[in-house]
Amino acid sequence: MADKYDIFEQLGDLENTLTTTLAQVSGIRQVLEASITENATLRMELEKLRERLAEFEKKEVKKETLKDQPNPNLIQIFNEGFHVCHLHYAERLAEGESCLDCLELLYR
Repeated sequence: MADKYDIFEQLGDLENTLTTTLAQVSGIRQVLEASITENATLRMELEKLRERLAEFEKKEVKKETLKDQPNPNLIQIFNEGFHVCHLHYAERLAEGESCLDCLELLYR
């Protein structure tokens, strides 16, 4: 008869072990679900940040390109025969004259 009680005791121990294991598995599952959700959120945020960075870099390249080009209005005024430098602004250039200050301003 002692064997029957031992079997019930062993089954009770097994049940307790399984219950503990099930609780651990449930806890791991909850942590995993939270990690997957956080990972998806971080991936979306990263993609948005990459898009914004690309837009920002595009604007910076455009600004640098614009800085490198001389002002078209000043070029037109200079080509019409007028100074665009600070020293002689709007004074007429002599025939065939070229002003180094104007050229520096236009092409720096």
